[in-house]
Amino acid sequence: MLIFILLLGLVAACERPSDENSPALAGFESNVAGDANSPPTPTLANTASATLAPLATAVPPTATPLPTVSPTLFFTGSEITPCGQQLPLLPQNNVPATTDLAPDPAALAALLAALPESARPAWERLATNPGSVGLVAYRVGDEANGIYHNADVQMPLASVVKLINLVAYVEAVAAGQLDPTSYVTLETLERYYLPGYDLGSHNRAVAELAENGLVLPNPDRIRLEDVPWMMMRHSTNAATDYLHMLLGQTVLEETAVSLNLTQQTAPCTFLGQFMAMSNQTRQNNSDRLAIQAYLENPTSYGTEVVQLAEMYVNEASFRELEQAWHRNERRPSPQDQRYFSHTLNAHGTPREYAALMAQIAQNGLTNPESSFLARRYLEWPMIFPANQERFSNLGYKNGSLPGILNTAYYAYPIGESTPTVVILFFQDLPGSSYRTWRGSLPHDEFARWLLDNPKGLALLKAALTPTP
Repeated sequence: MLIFILLLGLVAACERPSDENSPALAGFESNVAGDANSPPTPTLANTASATLAPLATAVPPTATPLPTVSPTLFFTGSEITPCGQQLPLLPQNNVPATTDLAPDPAALAALLAALPESARPAWERLATNPGSVGLVAYRVGDEANGIYHNADVQMPLASVVKLINLVAYVEAVAAGQLDPTSYVTLETLERYYLPGYDLGSHNRAVAELAENGLVLPNPDRIRLEDVPWMMMRHSTNAATDYLHMLLGQTVLEETAVSLNLTQQTAPCTFLGQFMAMSNQTRQNNSDRLAIQAYLENPTSYGTEVVQLAEMYVNEASFRELEQAWHRNERRPSPQDQRYFSHTLNAHGTPREYAALMAQIAQNGLTNPESSFLARRYLEWPMIFPANQERFSNLGYKNGSLPGILNTAYYAYPIGESTPTVVILFFQDLPGSSYRTWRGSLPHDEFARWLLDNPKGLALLKAALTPTP
């Protein structure tokens, strides 16, 4: 087991949608700007453009106040900005996946002799189900000798999509639009949490901040700069969705466009996605039919996923009923979770995410400050001595949803002046493999084996090259 990866908890009972980490919920009271007992909550003055205005007077980060409505009725009362402003909601490029491998026997034997035992399940999945795996790996500057397997196939991203939120945040800070030293109350963050969908990540993140003396009392609060740390270090969905709604849908999509993510589909809040899978307004209606209706009419999905998230964050009565309903009904089913995650979760391609990781690794964002901040958050695994022995710098983001396990790396091996990037996306994993891999992490072992091992890269490339 790799020393730098947190062991992920098991999901109780029915397999919950659990993007390896998420939020936690406690209080429901809004944080009112100007209240003597409530520190200001950071907000953007203008979310209509990726070029952001200076920070305005602090107000709550939510959108137009929501009317009080019966939580048994679908909410339609607020003006919202739906997902899908500039990006499509469904994959569109239709690039066919490679579904068959015919490696040279000698190349295959050489690979298997060198491959660590801990990484073998990942290779076996790639070898037997090549259409379900996306892999791009290369040393920057030597892309011609890289590996490109299903590099241009749009695949579900799970938490890897949080790289967009990170870049949008650091660019806003560098532009002077967000003050990273402003405060966010824990009560505010907890309003973004749907219990049972996070494998305990929010609680772990808050506990670690408290242990380090970073939670200030009366009221309990943290610095805004700790929110993206929660998103990267623990992958909490509550922290992600707070930043998502703070920055705004338009800014996030414009950020993706500015990063040349041409095959990206629109990112939506995880909270909204989880409730779009199943929510108490649907009662006894079929979750599968509702998901199919979204696929037939993506615009309705782009609107409703935002409406549900806004309603949950702003309406305590709806939030309480939603939590109770999910707890009691144990919905959505594992099958519906997989169906939703593989179709409506944000998609992107391994090639474009490899380019993004290379861009960040080489300080390629709009200015030195935003690049420095992004790398500081991504390179948290460098706290571990085992990584310090192998790399001068290592950036990392993973992602998981039912049947989906992804990992994205850049690394500077000791003594190297250029980074290596590895993107490894697995989809359609059988339930048993998905649950086992969340603990043993063979996909991460496989990726890390490639990061500072040029011989391994060459062996894998040879094994993936069809026999003439």
